[in-house]
Amino acid sequence: MLGAISFTSVDMFWKDQLLDFVVRILCAAVAGFIIGFERKSRSKEAGVRTHTLVAIGAAVMMLLSKYAFADLVVGELGARGADSARIAAQVVSGVGFLGAGIIVYRRDMLRGLTTAAGIWATAGIGMAFGAGMYVIGTVSLVILLAVQLFLHLPIGAFRTRLFLVIHATIRLDDPAVLTTVREIFHVKRFLKFRTVKDGETATAELEIHTYENFTAEKLYELMQQYPFILSVEQTEEF
Repeated sequence: MLGAISFTSVDMFWKDQLLDFVVRILCAAVAGFIIGFERKSRSKEAGVRTHTLVAIGAAVMMLLSKYAFADLVVGELGARGADSARIAAQVVSGVGFLGAGIIVYRRDMLRGLTTAAGIWATAGIGMAFGAGMYVIGTVSLVILLAVQLFLHLPIGAFRTRLFLVIHATIRLDDPAVLTTVREIFHVKRFLKFRTVKDGETATAELEIHTYENFTAEKLYELMQQYPFILSVEQTEEF
């Protein structure tokens, strides 16, 4: 009899709260979309879809953690005895593995750390909405966006120094070529140096770390001025 009453009460509870649960998931989806859009606008690895899915997944897991086992516990709708941290606790560690896959450390450069932290925070916001804590989720969303936007403003105290990575292929006609390359590109250091020899011709693939910003026109002029430069491109790093 107790089991029948419990199941009936829980079924009624789900029907009464169904709209609220849907709203929670939608709020989490919107929050994830907003955060992902900001990241995508900066051409980051994880964008709109990733952040939206993380937020939705976290909200659903939180709902399951709070309410899915209510019918198995004795009490008022099972809420008093249910362990609401059962599944939710695994979201924190599970999202950590997702973030770890985004972080890349190569050649003394760490990339993806902010994006990984953003995904972790997005999961937390999704869990807040999933728990029905609309104010906490909204305030967290606003603070997260404010931090991301504010710290990207051109303020010297907050801006990490920008450096350029230049990828170039040069012909090694003379040992002095490398000295010339150091001078024209203001080389801070070589991140990569790979030589290829084809018969009597030797070429080198270079990855150069420099603080000098070269425009496309300037790179073209350098290729015209120095014929040993076969190809060149640059990317920005922080």
